[in-house]
Amino acid sequence: MVGLATAQSRYLDEIFTGVDVSADVSFGDNYGFLTGSPVAGWDLRTDIYQPTGDNETGRAAVIVLHTGNFLPKYLNQSPTGNNRDSSVVVSAELFAKRGYVSFAPAYRLGWNATTTDPVTGADVRRGTLITAVYRALNDVKALVRYIKKSVDNGNPYGVDPDKIIIYGHGSGGYISLAYGSLDRIEELQNEATGKWLSTVDVAQYGYVAGQLYISPAVVGGIDGFGGVYNDTNHYGYTNDVLATVNVGGALGDSAWMEAGEPPVISFHCPNDGFAPFTQGIVIVPTTQEAVVDVVGSRWAIGRANELTNNDPLYNGKVFNDPYTIAAETALASNHPDLGLNPADYKGLFPFNRPTIAWPFQESSPWDWWDEATLVAAAAPYVGATAAQAIHDNGVSGSPTMSSLQGKAYLDSVQGYLAPRLRELLMQDVSVEEGDFLNSNTFVYPNPASDYLVVKMREGIRITDVEIYDITGKLVRAENGLNKFSHQINGIDQFIPGLYLVKTTTDHGVITRKVLVD
Repeated sequence: MVGLATAQSRYLDEIFTGVDVSADVSFGDNYGFLTGSPVAGWDLRTDIYQPTGDNETGRAAVIVLHTGNFLPKYLNQSPTGNNRDSSVVVSAELFAKRGYVSFAPAYRLGWNATTTDPVTGADVRRGTLITAVYRALNDVKALVRYIKKSVDNGNPYGVDPDKIIIYGHGSGGYISLAYGSLDRIEELQNEATGKWLSTVDVAQYGYVAGQLYISPAVVGGIDGFGGVYNDTNHYGYTNDVLATVNVGGALGDSAWMEAGEPPVISFHCPNDGFAPFTQGIVIVPTTQEAVVDVVGSRWAIGRANELTNNDPLYNGKVFNDPYTIAAETALASNHPDLGLNPADYKGLFPFNRPTIAWPFQESSPWDWWDEATLVAAAAPYVGATAAQAIHDNGVSGSPTMSSLQGKAYLDSVQGYLAPRLRELLMQDVSVEEGDFLNSNTFVYPNPASDYLVVKMREGIRITDVEIYDITGKLVRAENGLNKFSHQINGIDQFIPGLYLVKTTTDHGVITRKVLVD
């Protein structure tokens, strides 16, 4: 029977005791890449967790993403790596018990982590990993659109399409952070160090020196549509989500974060040896190879607060619960020399863990597994000796690993998340059309000196952007766009002064003032 206490609140408390699970629900198909070459007809599947006996039809949904270095479990030399990991199952259940509907998908995997070619090896590792993350990102977008489409087809999961949250562990945290911030292909093209660009030609993967590893014409556009080796799933529905949460992982590029993006909540072990807390190089546990430089949770949360993207999590409130106090204490104790102000890092919970090999700490105390089960499951893939080594190596990186510890950390994650997400979910998202357009339009930077971005949220599509000087003269027109975000380059050619940016969308026309310096 369901345990529903009227004195408790949905999303804040565990108001249900039972959870119903629907396994392997298909939400689309695409090309698989596990063998290296694209194979059509790969079935995209997800497990779905719903609170038993709940008849609510406007529930928030959370998509729970697993870790695993974008390689199959056990073949990644790790005890974890799919949507049935203990931490994923328990997290999905904990969300469901609070009244959410949880979706735990098996996103596509596969990249070349073991190449040793002295000339092309670094590019192949970096490029194939980046493309694997991009494919996984498109899979999650397909799931978001599937959920929204299901609402129009009888709403079998009782979901509010405007209340979807992305939540990821480890590698899933990379996906979550990218989901909320990487929304324009220009964000890859404009990166100053060129880390998203191949340095050599690699014909096997279609890499050309000086060009993006990711080719939208091949693997699909930034919204998950088109591409020779990408199937478009559920076209006509948006990818917009309400918030993103990462438990570990990192953000691919500091330049991706912009005003108007979803709030971010982060949990991170500050001396994680594989994903940096502030800034550093991603080390892949499978091979111990350095792959790409990224920024971590502390940087991402600081930037989200600076842009005011995290303000809706608080809505003017100050939280003084034990989890908030623990998070602020951990932040202060981890970097006392920096004098960090907790107010600048709202939404960040550092988990300080014991050092295992100076200066690195345990990195994922929320994970656990059973030795006998792991060895039996892994042996058919890697052999009994290697299967035992996977367990032993996992324990060496997490000496205190246990079910009790993992569940305690997941309880802390939920305790910190619950009031913030509920504050966000309880806000009235229904506004008049004019207010809707205004509140979901972002034009930046302002002042502008080099380029200008016009960005829409909530599925609003830009068709035309026109820029007028203060006399009313049209100085730039870019038409026929049909996109959610558009970057206008060459602003440095404008005469300094005030300009009007007129944006035509499928929801109407809006004008903003921009100063060019």
